[in-house]
Amino acid sequence: MNWVKALLVLSCLMLGYADLMTTNEILHLGLGELNPFMRLAQDWFGMWWMIPKLSLTYLVMWLLWRSNNVFNIALVVAFCSTPVLNNLALIAGTN
Repeated sequence: MNWVKALLVLSCLMLGYADLMTTNEILHLGLGELNPFMRLAQDWFGMWWMIPKLSLTYLVMWLLWRSNNVFNIALVVAFCSTPVLNNLALIAGTN
């Protein structure tokens, strides 16, 4: 069961990176950030807004690693995929 947990936590990291990359693409297309916290981080940190984003991803990974319920971990990872899917739909809609 530890390898399933490790795979899910690694998936959370990959989804965080995918969210970062797709958000950057959306910003390059001239659209804006919908998450008010990340929009505030973009205003405060400028091009360094990725640091708070990745910090939150690592915090979520740490919390998931401390959990013993694989079902709940999988549920959180599935929830983490929704911004990526939304960003991909926005990118596809602009082309």
